[in-house]
Amino acid sequence: MHHLLTKKENELNIKFDTAELTPTQTRLIKTVNALMAHIVSADEEAELFEGSAQLVIKLTELIHNTHFAKTHREINYAEQAIEYSIDCLRDNIETLLQTNLDN
Repeated sequence: MHHLLTKKENELNIKFDTAELTPTQTRLIKTVNALMAHIVSADEEAELFEGSAQLVIKLTELIHNTHFAKTHREINYAEQAIEYSIDCLRDNIETLLQTNLDN
């Protein structure tokens, strides 16, 4: 059990209907959730940086393993979705930096 989740009232249970998920999708979702729990409670810089990088890597793997990406292979939608997400992330980071500098 994660050390942040010691009391029953402090637990966060996330449920997925896995009936239409592949074993790979299920594994990746479990890994993403574990990584999120790990990085929000990281005590050291290296844990935060490495955990964050691993989270992004696992999310890209999950995007590559989506039903849509696998059934529409004629166009590499997974790569396009990842590139779009990176562009949005860059825009968000720039906005956050501007907001922090303005305050």
